[in-house]
Amino acid sequence: MLKTESNIFFKIPDESTEIALHRAKVLSVKENFYIAELEEEDLTLEDGLDLFIYFDMDRQFMRQAARIGSVIGTEPRTLVEFETVGDPDSAEHRQTLRISTVGADLSATFGSEQKCQVVDISPTGLAVYATKSHEIGSQVDVILHFEGEEFQGTVSIMAAIERKNEIRYCVHCIDEAKSGSSLKNGLGKITMAIQRQQLSRGSRGD
Repeated sequence: MLKTESNIFFKIPDESTEIALHRAKVLSVKENFYIAELEEEDLTLEDGLDLFIYFDMDRQFMRQAARIGSVIGTEPRTLVEFETVGDPDSAEHRQTLRISTVGADLSATFGSEQKCQVVDISPTGLAVYATKSHEIGSQVDVILHFEGEEFQGTVSIMAAIERKNEIRYCVHCIDEAKSGSSLKNGLGKITMAIQRQQLSRGSRGD
């Protein structure tokens, strides 16, 4: 459940802009009804609009359906009242456990950007920081660099969230190849390797 002062992000349907998530802060909570303040001054939301909200919950990036009840103020920033619908689910569309990559010798070439930080990984996808804009649903070529090896393939953008001067992308591997230097193979191999490293550090009490 969202709380007062929680940061959330609105995804407006049929929006053409590449950065599809818009930051807001929850000001009031009453059951599944909320009031939030939009960060962008020129963002327009209409009464009765159905959309999705995104938020962090228990270290996961989540998505939930919502409906705008009313726009209740525009000065100095827009305030909106909205109602959540149904239960939240993962915005990252991964069916397997995500592994934190903190301390791992891992980086990514994400599209044309080199040495991008990978923040977590699973056998089916990853989360990465980049600076260039990519539309949700678009495909991006990725090379993972891990301990002297490279794994290359294509991913689909499942979620994007702006954080300071970077964008956190949650992506899903769409390649079928599972051998050699394929991205699919690399995701599984790297995930297991990092798990072993973490278990080893834990057993030593690091």
